[in-house]
Amino acid sequence: MQVMYALLKPGGTMICSDFHPFTKIADILNLEQPSMSYFSTAVFEGEMAHARFYEDSVRQQMPRCSYRKYTISEIINAVINNKFILKRFDEHPAWDNPDVPGEFTITADRGVR
Repeated sequence: MQVMYALLKPGGTMICSDFHPFTKIADILNLEQPSMSYFSTAVFEGEMAHARFYEDSVRQQMPRCSYRKYTISEIINAVINNKFILKRFDEHPAWDNPDVPGEFTITADRGVR
């Protein structure tokens, strides 16, 4: 969030849309990533999130990534603690199960100071 704040010009709006941290407890989006405790702070290695949508020949050439999945409170507090003005927070249902969250979107402004 600190980098995004620095890159955004005063008065600009930041839109952050990502996988919901609820996906930590189960692979509800079928991204073939490990499940863990919602409050885990572990860093793990895995494929890029959408790698499974590519042919195996392309998938095998993609670099591995290091992941640290944050809780929703860590994400929202990072927005607030980095001087953004939080405007909106929305949760969106998982692709295959409308009963659980799958993604979220945050809109926040950078003040004009």
